[in-house]
Amino acid sequence: MSTIALAMMLATAEPTSQDHEDSQAAAEAVSNEPLVILQIPPPQAEPIPAPADTAALPPPEGVSAAGTEEGVIVVNADPRDVRADPLSDVNVATYDAVTVVDDAVLGPVSGAYEKAMPEPIRNGIRNVLLNLVEPIVFVNYLLQFKPGKAMETLGRFGVNSTLGIAGLFDMAKRKPFYLPYRQNGFSNTLAYHGVSTGAYLFLPIVGPTTVRDMVGRVLDVSIVPMVLGSPFNTTTYAVGTGVAKGLNDRIAFDEQIQANRAQADPYLATRDFYLKRRQAEVDALHSPEYRARKGIPEPVPLAPAPHVNHGAAPGSDEARPTIYTPSSTGMAPATPAEPVPTP
Repeated sequence: MSTIALAMMLATAEPTSQDHEDSQAAAEAVSNEPLVILQIPPPQAEPIPAPADTAALPPPEGVSAAGTEEGVIVVNADPRDVRADPLSDVNVATYDAVTVVDDAVLGPVSGAYEKAMPEPIRNGIRNVLLNLVEPIVFVNYLLQFKPGKAMETLGRFGVNSTLGIAGLFDMAKRKPFYLPYRQNGFSNTLAYHGVSTGAYLFLPIVGPTTVRDMVGRVLDVSIVPMVLGSPFNTTTYAVGTGVAKGLNDRIAFDEQIQANRAQADPYLATRDFYLKRRQAEVDALHSPEYRARKGIPEPVPLAPAPHVNHGAAPGSDEARPTIYTPSSTGMAPATPAEPVPTP
């Protein structure tokens, strides 16, 4: 028999009973062996501790304080609260440079001005500067369809320009008028009509702002000189009022600036303070009914910008500006306020 024929016979041959018994025994032996399952735990990331100066956020509604269900990502933030800071590298460099200049020049100069100039005189200068922008406030309330506040602003301007001696004294806020100062401008009007903020900017002299607010600021300082002409369109007027306002604002905001600088990241603290306060101011322009209809969250309760009560006794708690830090809670509702000056 040839080798090929022998191989074919072996391949087609049926297994014997002995072969079947041997295979069955081997299978039983394997089945009797214990089954070992290796459990490889997923890698555990090291927990990142929260900064010591960061306040803990309450858990979202429906989620226990102990945590959330595994695999579920919870976003607990205002969806409109987008930090549009595409120029952060330039902004940070500008902030650092301005801080150095402020420490070396503006801070000491404003401190010397505060000590040398009696408080009543400083308050009078500030009152005059505020009175000069009342026409801008009036126009913007009209553009925001708020005739009541526009008329109050016009009345306030008339009282302080006459009884207050060109705005030197804030007589309008006192009895029997009770007309408080309200900050308003074209940046608020642009926001009121839906213009987005644009990129966040930190600029020399101006400080924190956005593209929208910068456009509004340019309109604010341009309208009066264009409409009234001399002396409001002269370089002397622009420089004089700019320096006086800069010194007064630097004094009023000194504690806020120091509070921001004390944070782990002073640049972020300054940016977030400005953006949150501006958003609160814009939200406050709309009625509660409008906010509910459009799904706009209630204004975030932030402290207003430092604004000295000029009718309070010097050194009293009423005369001190309110200071906000990013980790603060339970702050007073925001009101339209002046931009944060350069730190």
